[in-house]
Amino acid sequence: MDLLPLRRPPGDLHSPGVLLSLLSDESPRVYGPVRRQLLKLGKSAHPALRRATRSEDPLLRTRAREILLEYDRERAARKLVRYSLRRDHSLGEALSRLDQFIDPELDPRPYRRAVKAMGSAVRKRLRRRCSTPAGVLSDYLFGERGFTGTDDDGPMPGHASLARTIESRRGMPLVLCALYAEVAREAGIGVDLLPVPGHVVLMVRQETNDQILDPFGDGELIERKHVMGYLEANKLPLQEEWLVPAPSTAMFLRHTLNTAACFRAIGRRGEVRRLARVARVLARHPATPQLHV
Repeated sequence: MDLLPLRRPPGDLHSPGVLLSLLSDESPRVYGPVRRQLLKLGKSAHPALRRATRSEDPLLRTRAREILLEYDRERAARKLVRYSLRRDHSLGEALSRLDQFIDPELDPRPYRRAVKAMGSAVRKRLRRRCSTPAGVLSDYLFGERGFTGTDDDGPMPGHASLARTIESRRGMPLVLCALYAEVAREAGIGVDLLPVPGHVVLMVRQETNDQILDPFGDGELIERKHVMGYLEANKLPLQEEWLVPAPSTAMFLRHTLNTAACFRAIGRRGEVRRLARVARVLARHPATPQLHV
């Protein structure tokens, strides 16, 4: 006797509607292939996924949001790779683009306006105070605005975000240095980042003598001997290159690796892989091979 053919489930297994009906299945053997197929469909699946984010089923809502977020992160990663291929980089722009990878729903415009406003405030204080540019920058950003190092335990992606640092006024050394640098440039102050391992600091260029400022350490003005003491205390090589201004591209690479480390700490392997693509491009850039980042 001939066997009857197996009946296929109703509907097209590649259509968003059918895939969404399987998205809340608790079996990993079902969820994994369904998730991959929805990601492969790209924008054509987005209307159905957005409807699913309003479902009464909490598991369906959560998974739909996660897939939309993953799609947006992939798109942000591609933009980062394209930006990485440029000949020159602005550290402020690079961190803004990394922010949009960390939080694809972020609107960077309010934070850019905030940086411009802080730069304008520093410029006004420069005109009316008898103090060095480094002193005015520190007095305003730490003394008045309260920007300083984060004391939160453990690396989190939000710690690597320039936008979240502006909101919370707490951040990692490199992010705070980038913020100070962007505000300084808006105010017409020349600055460079010094790539001290684990604790980037800011060199403020002045007419008589340059000054080193530590945004992570409450905006304190420090000397070269303090940097050397930090290196010695942490058993790091006492190399003069740590006190040589770093190209923006090298700092972009370092912060990409910092951001990847934050995602790795919370088990987000997909985000780590995407940032590794960006890091590989930057590592081959002419501005970075000679530097330890």
